[in-house]
Amino acid sequence: MRCTLTLAFLVPSLMSLTFCSAKNVVMFPSPTKSYLIYHANIAQALTERGHNVTICVPDYLANKGLIRNRNIHILRYGKQHGDMEAYIYNKSEVIARFWRREVQSIQALFAVVNVFKDLVEKILSDPTFIPSIQDLNPDFLVIESFQFIRNMLVLPYKLDIPFGLIGPSHDYFLSRVPFNPASEPLFSETGSDKKTFTERVKSAVTSAVFMFYDISADADVVSRYAPEKPYMSIRDIALKAEVFIAETDHVLDYPRSSLPNTKLIGGSSVSEAKPLSGEIKKFVEESAMGVAVVSFGGGEIYVPQEIQSKMIAAFKKLNLNVVWKFDWASDQTNKILALKWIPQNDLLGHPKTKVFVSHCGKNGQYEALYHGVPILCLPIYGDQLYNSKRIAVKEFGLYADIRDVTPENLTQLIQQVADDSKYRTNIQKASQIFKELYKIPSKEAAFWFDHVMKYGGSYMRSSGQQMPLHQFLLLDVIAYLSTILVVSLLAFYKILRLCINRFKKTKVKTA
Repeated sequence: MRCTLTLAFLVPSLMSLTFCSAKNVVMFPSPTKSYLIYHANIAQALTERGHNVTICVPDYLANKGLIRNRNIHILRYGKQHGDMEAYIYNKSEVIARFWRREVQSIQALFAVVNVFKDLVEKILSDPTFIPSIQDLNPDFLVIESFQFIRNMLVLPYKLDIPFGLIGPSHDYFLSRVPFNPASEPLFSETGSDKKTFTERVKSAVTSAVFMFYDISADADVVSRYAPEKPYMSIRDIALKAEVFIAETDHVLDYPRSSLPNTKLIGGSSVSEAKPLSGEIKKFVEESAMGVAVVSFGGGEIYVPQEIQSKMIAAFKKLNLNVVWKFDWASDQTNKILALKWIPQNDLLGHPKTKVFVSHCGKNGQYEALYHGVPILCLPIYGDQLYNSKRIAVKEFGLYADIRDVTPENLTQLIQQVADDSKYRTNIQKASQIFKELYKIPSKEAAFWFDHVMKYGGSYMRSSGQQMPLHQFLLLDVIAYLSTILVVSLLAFYKILRLCINRFKKTKVKTA
């Protein structure tokens, strides 16, 4: 009887505690498919922790089935803007420039930055967007820290809501992490952490520029969208984040300096593979020698006809069958299965998958790492070249320029990555390390967001993240010491001149 009474008392109390700990979380990923995928995985992990989660989803993606958990709420926005991903590709011409063999110049980078800024301005200027978020009474915001949409950081500042950041890279400058440009890689570099003298000079200069100048943020964003608030730069707002989560790690990437409130967790798009079904299951299981999975990511990436023909010719010569994410009516149904959508993570987790042919975007490379599948990288734009070179440096696979490689070379490269045990052994060892360290990264990310919602992140925040930039860089100390040095040298010079003059006068009197 006493136990029954105790349980009767405890159960409502525990339910009350669970209810009180639940938070209203609103997530804002970059308005593109690949970013929404990993945010959806983290959202699911947060709902499993008892939180009420809403994801801001652009209207063109809302009906794509990318958010399968019905417990996750969807806040649609931007119907009037249509397909935002297509807009980005078409307006910036980032892919078209690659096929035209144009050098990725500073002007081309600014073109991409301006397209994203224009898109963010349209989102923030929508009179219904911010009020619709306010109506959700959010307790916590999860904001994508992807560099090109950084102006969105005005949102938590305007609404005065605690927030955490998550993004594809570990940005030293945004989180103000002290680091050494001699040994730590930047995405603009070679894909290795071992640098020549010239590369170290380039890294030092690039770091100095990035430290003082944020190419992706507007100086007047607060005055435009939060005029009622005191002025702050976007970087100063970012330093108020409770936690910085980076979708990278030292297994696939290289060791990087970090602070306690910076968490490197790997790729949140990965998960255990689910069983295949239907046409894909039948095709894979009937592939006696195994399959190559070919995908250039979730977006609709334009591939010129001559490149398509090259790839088809190469695939036909493989001793593997090919599952290809591509809108192509294959005449080789027993050799090539081409589909507009494929369950990429599930295919990579299937034992018959021998090689992954990819543009080497963030999600794909982490799914390949998680399932221990070697990669042939065919990079096109952005950080894909860095990712591809890094795959080669770590001997998880190879990379090539899809514009230059011949069909025969492409066949040879795919077959080499699939057949050479070195690549599979290396990436499977890395996979074991990754799983032991991170388990399921989306759950790791959810843990840290849940943690800072409970306790805040101030205890992890470095004093360097709370001081003005000139103090962090010791510019005031350098100026002080330089002044002392200059004054001392001038005093020494004056004293020396005085001594020399007196010596000359004494010498004249003696003579």
